[in-house]
Amino acid sequence: MDGLVQALCFFCVVGSPPQPQQARADWDIWYTHETPAAGVHVLRLSTTDFVLDTDGFRAQRLDAFAQRFADASCHGRFQLNPADRPTLPPTRPVYARNYIFRCR
Repeated sequence: MDGLVQALCFFCVVGSPPQPQQARADWDIWYTHETPAAGVHVLRLSTTDFVLDTDGFRAQRLDAFAQRFADASCHGRFQLNPADRPTLPPTRPVYARNYIFRCR
């Protein structure tokens, strides 16, 4: 009976859709990291407000985190680009950004 249950469980897992990735926290930034292709990485970041905070400071924190993450992932050899599409008019405040980086 145990083998039958294991076989049925195998087919349930194989046929189910992928589960969403849980965001991980690093200080005040939450992130997910995906690798859709060889050498290509997608980094999705979000942050919170501090007591005295501006869009510029939040954007700097997100950019700095993306730089450090890409540097650690690619051992210093990477090309980092923002993956956000600009909106018209620009949305404020800035709480999240997406990045794509490639290891060289």
